[in-house]
Amino acid sequence: MEGFRYHYDLEVRWSEVDAQRIVFNANYLMYLDLAYQEFFRSELRLYDDVPTTVIATSTQTFLKPARWRDKLSIWVRPKRIGNTSVTLEFLMTREGESIFRAETVYVHVDENGRPEPIPAFWRERLRAYQEEALA
Repeated sequence: MEGFRYHYDLEVRWSEVDAQRIVFNANYLMYLDLAYQEFFRSELRLYDDVPTTVIATSTQTFLKPARWRDKLSIWVRPKRIGNTSVTLEFLMTREGESIFRAETVYVHVDENGRPEPIPAFWRERLRAYQEEALA
């Protein structure tokens, strides 16, 4: 997908669909979370050192339903790196066709749930990734 370098693949399981055999809407956030974690672990090479984050906002656009046994690719890229947050863009595809888009803001928090600055190593990896993608 143009402008995206990383994607996480999955196949829709029976437990993720409703009676119409389409993905239950809450599962889209779970899919984004799986792609988010793998993006940080395998693409940014941060492994298990991902800072504690919470979702501040998530804007989602459903284009077409995903169905049981669909093979999906969830594309991820950083859009903005703030002081305490990072905004990621997601694009979900099925056989190359866009079916879902999202933009999610993740805020790094301390053990009390208060926002705190993103660690320097995390920021460096995200910036380098963005710069390579734009080159």
